[in-house]
Amino acid sequence: MTDAGPVMSCAVPLPLGPARSRRGMVDVPLTTEEATPAFVTAALRAGGAIGQDTRVAEVEHEPMGIGVGIVGQLARLSLRYEGQAEGAPGTVVLKIPSQYPENRAVGDHFHFYEREGRFYREIGDKLGLRTPRCYWNHIDTAADTFGLLLEDLSRRTMISQVAGVEAERAAQALGALATLHGTWWGSPALDGLDWMPRLDDPINLAAGQQYRDAWPLFVERLGDALPPTALEIGERVQRAFEDLMRVGMAEAPVTICHGDFRVDNLLFDDAATGADRLAVIDWQISYRGPAVSDVAYFLCQSMAVEERRAHEDELVRGWYDRLVDATGGQVGGELPAYSFEVAWAQYRRCALTNTVYPVTGAGAMDPANERGRELLTAMATRSFSAVLELGSDEFLP
Repeated sequence: MTDAGPVMSCAVPLPLGPARSRRGMVDVPLTTEEATPAFVTAALRAGGAIGQDTRVAEVEHEPMGIGVGIVGQLARLSLRYEGQAEGAPGTVVLKIPSQYPENRAVGDHFHFYEREGRFYREIGDKLGLRTPRCYWNHIDTAADTFGLLLEDLSRRTMISQVAGVEAERAAQALGALATLHGTWWGSPALDGLDWMPRLDDPINLAAGQQYRDAWPLFVERLGDALPPTALEIGERVQRAFEDLMRVGMAEAPVTICHGDFRVDNLLFDDAATGADRLAVIDWQISYRGPAVSDVAYFLCQSMAVEERRAHEDELVRGWYDRLVDATGGQVGGELPAYSFEVAWAQYRRCALTNTVYPVTGAGAMDPANERGRELLTAMATRSFSAVLELGSDEFLP
């Protein structure tokens, strides 16, 4: 595994492969197990990782992200080469759309697969964050086929979201997140990212109807695990969802938000320095919106209830101070037109709309396995507990 800085290398759709989708184009594998040596060879050549005199002779497949990624398939591919292989990756991560129809439908509806491909192609190295190197990037919207070959960062420290992240690691993650938010804070360049929706664009507001559609099955599957009065709060959130999203957009300058900033998508390296200490993966849900929405999602769904309760105030304040610093302000000061008081109120409101993640995850998609069910249960109980403890219902009609 290489461990270079945030380098990006992307290519046009692969011209060779297992099945033609339209004239001159081909599909990526339908499952990660179908990634053949010929496929990986062509992909790495297209991305410039290997030359024409090098080929992949053997591929070993290891499924990844079981019960972690719900709208995609992941596998680590261990590679053996023939020919000149100096500098070629020994392992890569293949990422392709889910093979579960209901999960794939969600990914297609919200353009998650295209969005992540565009992310790596256009801005993956412009964030101030460590992201995986992209060896191959297939975006074919006409054929509805997508795929990525990414740097394998699995030697880094990973923390289970089911177990929950502790405060010290959470502070480290929020510091990196503030760098992302500050780098793009109110930037005119955001207007050029038309492939990355704003939080209040119709495609994201459509999550409100998805919330309502998923609610009955969510209640059936996880209702008994929720804290008292949570179901009544959820009924009110789904009715007000779109209005809550619009208010959030009106309250703060826009920046790039990760959209799925949870601890399963963070990889730590304590031996590294600077920005390289934390790598962030899975950019399918990225959007242009209010920064604190990422913060609320992370703390309210990646931390155990007791841990969040004990450290929430200091962690949100720490993120805000780092954001002030990242935008050129004085630590301990405040941002123009975005005081900490406004940020805290917005944090509490975002806790409401972020319940959409476990509601749609459990009520509109197949969790695939026991780990997936444990993850969604943890996200649901933590998020609704946070809503109740923060008194977020005051923002509901």
